[in-house]
Amino acid sequence: MMKTEMEPIRIHDPVADRTWEVPRRKVTSLLAEVSERWVANVIVPEAVVRTLVRPDFLEPIRVSAGYVLSLCAIFMKHAAPEWAPLRMGPSSRNCALRVACFDTRDRTPAVWVDHRYSDSILVEALAKLGFPEVHAKLKVNLERDFEGHRRFSMATDDNLLDLNLLEYPGVQRVRGRAFQSTEAFEDYFTSGIRSYGPGTTPNVSTIVDLHKRSDNHFEAMDRYFGFLRTAWGNWKIDSVYRTRNGLYEWRYEGDVAY
Repeated sequence: MMKTEMEPIRIHDPVADRTWEVPRRKVTSLLAEVSERWVANVIVPEAVVRTLVRPDFLEPIRVSAGYVLSLCAIFMKHAAPEWAPLRMGPSSRNCALRVACFDTRDRTPAVWVDHRYSDSILVEALAKLGFPEVHAKLKVNLERDFEGHRRFSMATDDNLLDLNLLEYPGVQRVRGRAFQSTEAFEDYFTSGIRSYGPGTTPNVSTIVDLHKRSDNHFEAMDRYFGFLRTAWGNWKIDSVYRTRNGLYEWRYEGDVAY
């Protein structure tokens, strides 16, 4: 009997009034050429990270100033599954809340990554193709004010996240309380490769490893100020860091019960 090829997944973009067709091929790995990666840190009460970090084997890391909740924003030039040409993949802006942890089972560094969001409607196909869900509910606004200062905001349709950052070139920020140096932040932020996130059923977490294929480093963006508003509280930004130009791979490694 001749094998029949499965119909592609069709996703309609009402904004562009365009329908995309995505092949029904399993996705276990995503590659992305990244132009910028921003991290905005806030210091939060212990109860917040305990609420966010669900697996009982993950212990949130406490720095000297307290517990750090980070919003990681990644601007991708191209992104595609491992079986598709990377340069043909669309651009997108993406973000997620992040808490650095260690795994109490073997004391290795790990990360809790909460719901992932994107401004690309194509991410709706990922969960149907076997990759952990990414929500196409992100609105991003990048602009400059009347004085030419850069401003950007990221907000989700479900009202769980709202980040606002504004550049103040003439103001020198007092160094944030969370990290004494850029090197200290980088050591804290990049030590965990394995990330855990919400699963499709209660008491199950997805496992995604982040592999960076280029050795790029963060720089402190001390001229940026703002606020992070979430469903768990609102906080003044403690520190902002940015890295540019990188090739990243997110590899889905399965699920774990807890």
